[in-house]
Amino acid sequence: MLRTLEGAETAILRGANGPDWLLHFWASWCRECIEELPALARVAQECDPARVRVIAVNVAETPERVREYLAEHSIALPVLLDPGGRAWRGAGLWGMPANLWWTQGGVRTTQGATRAEDWRQSLRDLGCAEGAPGTGGREAP
Repeated sequence: MLRTLEGAETAILRGANGPDWLLHFWASWCRECIEELPALARVAQECDPARVRVIAVNVAETPERVREYLAEHSIALPVLLDPGGRAWRGAGLWGMPANLWWTQGGVRTTQGATRAEDWRQSLRDLGCAEGAPGTGGREAP
C-alpha cells in the first residue's frame, strides 16, 4: 500500500474510462533519479491530470527525507511513499529509476534513466500536450 507524505494509506484506482497512470519509482540516493526527476517533473506539467497522472513514488525513505529532498530540488510532482519498497518489488522492478505504466493499452514496466526528450514523447503518446493544464503542486491523487 502506498502512503501520502502525511502517512495516510492510498490506492491507485483506475476505472475503464479513468486517466492513464505513470508511477515513477525513485530514491534520493539514486544518482540517475537525481538527474531524471526534475526533467520528468517539467514534462509532466504538460499533462492534463484528467487524462494522464504522473506520480513520483519514493521507495523506502522517510517522509522527512523526501520533503527535504523535494524542497532542495523544487520538484513539482505529486509524491507518494512506498514504505519498504513493497509496491516497487510487487511490480517486478529491481532497479531505479523504474516506472509502472498503467494505461488504456495495458500495464508495462520500464527501468533505467530516461532522457527528457523521451519522457516528452512517451507522455505525448498518452495524450499530454504542451499548453495542457499541468499537475501543479505535490498533492497525492
